[in-house]
Amino acid sequence: MNPINSYTSWQPLEEVIVGRAYSPDYFDFIENAQVRNQLQQILSETEEDLVNLQRTIEKFGARVRRPDLPDRDQFIRGQIHGQGAPLPPLTPRDWQITLGDKLLRVLAMPELDGLCNEYQSQGGTVINPHGPTGWDENCVLNQASASCIVRVGRDVFFDNSDFLKPEQTRWIVDNVLGPEYRIHEAVTDGHGDAVFAILKPGVLLSSKHDVNLDLARDFPGWDVCKIWDSSIWAAMEVGKFKYEQSPGAWYVQGQTPTPEFTQFVDTYLTKWTGFVAETVFDVNCLVLDESHVIFSAYNKEVFDYCRKHKIEPIISELRHSYFWDGGISCCTQDIRRRGGLETYL
Repeated sequence: MNPINSYTSWQPLEEVIVGRAYSPDYFDFIENAQVRNQLQQILSETEEDLVNLQRTIEKFGARVRRPDLPDRDQFIRGQIHGQGAPLPPLTPRDWQITLGDKLLRVLAMPELDGLCNEYQSQGGTVINPHGPTGWDENCVLNQASASCIVRVGRDVFFDNSDFLKPEQTRWIVDNVLGPEYRIHEAVTDGHGDAVFAILKPGVLLSSKHDVNLDLARDFPGWDVCKIWDSSIWAAMEVGKFKYEQSPGAWYVQGQTPTPEFTQFVDTYLTKWTGFVAETVFDVNCLVLDESHVIFSAYNKEVFDYCRKHKIEPIISELRHSYFWDGGISCCTQDIRRRGGLETYL
């Protein structure tokens, strides 16, 4: 059996990677106790939620894999010398994607090397355009994001915008996909998987950032549910967030970030956070099969739409998705789904 096989986001899930944040002890070196405690609480609760996500997925029979973490002592030495904290292997969907029977590593994160080497040893095809060193400053895919690719069986949509350039799309089409695929351009105001998500054939979620898409043309006859308001706004209203301290860039659920903590994040953790107020995490989900979908928060409109189409929405909370700027889809990357290449459009 090929360990790599996934043509859509909705065929029955068999194996998936769930990301990992740093463990709290990676930041024991922070001298300010208040800053250290707040950050370590976020890290601890993030792992609690990811373990719960893993258990939820495993209940439906899929195998869950987790990335490694970098060497702790080497990491701490880098932080003490003021290099700033690199991204943890939390959002594998940004860095790699399964395209049929091939795994494309858009960005070769070292923490995923072990899993990718295992898939290769089992006969899977892993494509790393950066080469054996894991990083090539001249690689055509530098600064690209795999989350800008949406798979619909024979049809593949490329979000040629800020995070995926047309020349990068051409390289992927020429070097990874074969003539059996039909290529489409989809331009959005963000990562494609945070703008529209297919729950099953004929059923599609989209967000307010789909203004440059022509969903009626590309998905004729499909029922589209467009979400205007993200659940983050409800979370902000009931939480302790002080909007003026960090105006929409990032948000910590259940905490009031002090000026010291805010300064630390904005100085040393800039690679972790994004402009979270614009993100609609309610679209950023993981489909287990055509009857079950995992979301990170409750949204009445989304859940009513799912039930209309006989889909059971499942909540697996990510309390700090608004801090990490990564939802359920971002934190997972499907490796194998049951089924083959089919035509849906």
